[in-house]
Amino acid sequence: MFWKKAPATATATREPSPVPGNGNGSGEDAALDALASLLKTFGDNAFDTDNVTALETRSECDGWAQRITMGGGKSGEGEEGKGATVFKRDFPGVRRYFTAQRLHEREFVGRSLGNLRQAVHAFARCLTTTVGEDRAADERVGSQLGKLIGAFQSNDSTAIRYEAESVVAVVQEVMAKRSESQKRMLGELSQKISELREELQEVREKAALDPLTQLFNRAALDAHLDRVADLAFLLSSSPCILMIDIDHFKRINDTYGHPAGDDVLRRVADALVRNFLRREDFVARYGGEEFVVVIPDSTLHNAELRAERVLQSISELEISTDKGKVQVTVSIGLSSLSSGDTGKSWLARADAALYEAKGSGRNCVRVARETGSAVVSVAPPRSMSPGPRSFPIRSGS
Repeated sequence: MFWKKAPATATATREPSPVPGNGNGSGEDAALDALASLLKTFGDNAFDTDNVTALETRSECDGWAQRITMGGGKSGEGEEGKGATVFKRDFPGVRRYFTAQRLHEREFVGRSLGNLRQAVHAFARCLTTTVGEDRAADERVGSQLGKLIGAFQSNDSTAIRYEAESVVAVVQEVMAKRSESQKRMLGELSQKISELREELQEVREKAALDPLTQLFNRAALDAHLDRVADLAFLLSSSPCILMIDIDHFKRINDTYGHPAGDDVLRRVADALVRNFLRREDFVARYGGEEFVVVIPDSTLHNAELRAERVLQSISELEISTDKGKVQVTVSIGLSSLSSGDTGKSWLARADAALYEAKGSGRNCVRVARETGSAVVSVAPPRSMSPGPRSFPIRSGS
């Protein structure tokens, strides 16, 4: 028996009090023994919850079993003798404790199973996505996952464990069969990456182009000038720069409109490309109505001849607008790379030569010496007469 009665003496302080209305002592003992055994069994099979450990529950149950069997405190004097002590067994208290603890455990288990169900559903979605390529395998995995989810709905721990093990076995089998498929997918992925790399290169090239003329833009020009300047001294080459400005471009915009001005820019750009067809030649729009051509290896004399052909070619353009035909000429500054030049200083000397060309009446070429002064003059084509002299206003002139 879980509890042991104290000796039957008149002054015993731990003697169990009679159960009211029960005249059979052996029946009372059996009932108390059964209740104590239930409390002990409950405590021995306790488990940790979110705020009570299994050890704490076991200790509480043992305490209640002792209070039930041995009595829990004085309730007053006895009826038959003065000074006799009667101990009260707290049956309502043990009932409240047992009920509260059982409800708490039920709520805890319910919450835990609910969280586990959500995890299983998330696991199912993840697996379905992972193995979604093979439909036959998907059906097997999906069927097994359905069984696992059904087991969670029943709260049967044995079934849950069995179905979970089955899911693992099916997934392992599916993934083993997927090795060749995954190799194929990796090959396709590699091909896709190569295609994306090519597309990225195209995007980079487009980013280096001027959207109106489809020539290289200013950023691409700056980078190219530095590369050419660095390589020229290593390769012992003699690159040249032509800086080209459309004469009186602001007047064209004001007279014929900006759409006509855009058309002039495109036509001049096309003419430059036609005159510099070699792959190594670099034609860029510097900004506004200015263009730059980089000739990577040429004598200064040959560069002058090519600049003269540019003057002739552009002067022969026929550009029609709603307000009549536009006659276009350009001014050109030419500079060869000198010892100690950077891309920036090289371009600055070509710009100074262009300034001289515009100050000399436009529609002509001026060549910059190493000192920066422009000395060589190329006469305009015979079919053209020099434009009126004016102050060399750069932008919009």
